[in-house]
Amino acid sequence: MNNSKPFNNIRTCKRCKDIIHEKALHNYCPKCYKKIEEVFDRIREYLKEYPGATAYEMEQRLGIPVYVVNNFVRDGRLIELPNEFLNIDCLRCGCLLLSAHHKYCPKCEVQIHKELEKAKESLAVYDKNQDALGKMRFRTYTKK
Repeated sequence: MNNSKPFNNIRTCKRCKDIIHEKALHNYCPKCYKKIEEVFDRIREYLKEYPGATAYEMEQRLGIPVYVVNNFVRDGRLIELPNEFLNIDCLRCGCLLLSAHHKYCPKCEVQIHKELEKAKESLAVYDKNQDALGKMRFRTYTKK
């Protein structure tokens, strides 16, 4: 009979359930850990630019679900601060923003950028047409 111990101390990745080394520092396999770190780096960069941003704001802007941000808070990697700037309305459509850093919701920002690009293009076309019309001439008057 085999006297070896059964696999009692097998550790698996929390995310993909792949087997990891029993003495690994993290509860994730290297692939999953890399993905988690990339998401955390995106959140960190956003918080550097907009300190005090809410989880809902990051979901709107970055597309990272709220539960992922809450998991980082639960793990102690992020600190939750009270935010007194909640319930601010978008200046264009009036929807709820949940942020003091932005004046427009993401949908309105995209529309505004598109409108600005159209305006720039129309001005560029107008400027080109003005050059084609010619220059201003001065009339000289002679006394009779």
